[in-house]
Amino acid sequence: MTEAQPGGNHHEEIRTLLARYCLHLDHDEVEPWLALFTEDAQYHVYGRVFEGHEGIRRIPTGAPKGLHLGGPPVIELIGADRATTRQNLLFVEAGTGILRSVLYDDELVRTTLGWRIAVRRCQFIVTDGLSDRPEQ
Repeated sequence: MTEAQPGGNHHEEIRTLLARYCLHLDHDEVEPWLALFTEDAQYHVYGRVFEGHEGIRRIPTGAPKGLHLGGPPVIELIGADRATTRQNLLFVEAGTGILRSVLYDDELVRTTLGWRIAVRRCQFIVTDGLSDRPEQ
């Protein structure tokens, strides 16, 4: 991973960060995936909050394997070093082909290593709107 360049193309760097998130998960690359988060990051999913790298590291081991197809994110820059994103995602579970529609809301920070996820909230798109859990 390259160091962030001052005045770089923030939108492109953020899109790359979110693309790497999906690819690292799909290829079971836990350490590179974990490096996309700040050390003190929070991940909100399934009605729980996983904190820091040690907490977030548990997510891939408890989640089903599959394909993460991320849509283009909406990126809002908040100054030079903070941003929020909102992104739709379609998850295809390996083996079963079960589909889950997801909405990610993120808070990002720009570090010396580039943009990183500080807070990620994963909600499932269900019949009645958004839910912390997918429909069964």
